[in-house]
Amino acid sequence: MKAKSRTSGSYPPRAARRAPKPRMRRKTLTLPQELLNKVKRFAATHHQSVSSAVTYLLEAALRNEPSIRNSRRFLEMLRRSFLGLTERERLLVDGVILDEPSGAGDR
Repeated sequence: MKAKSRTSGSYPPRAARRAPKPRMRRKTLTLPQELLNKVKRFAATHHQSVSSAVTYLLEAALRNEPSIRNSRRFLEMLRRSFLGLTERERLLVDGVILDEPSGAGDR
């Protein structure tokens, strides 16, 4: 008895369903010894190679890095918060002292 062949509506072969591997490049990094030891411990704890641990840690750090969009949003919010202030008030907020304090007197 022959095995039935797949019909056109079935799933693609397993190899075709796999996500393509990202292109990998070798890069030499110079790291402090203590940081390298921490990465090695992290890799061992998570049953990973040092290379895959560094990749994971870098991706996580970059995901948490504020984006340009968030930075622009913050700057716009900051700009709007200063709209109601006079020029003198803005300088005072910045810590710029224009005049000597009144009533201090010379000593």
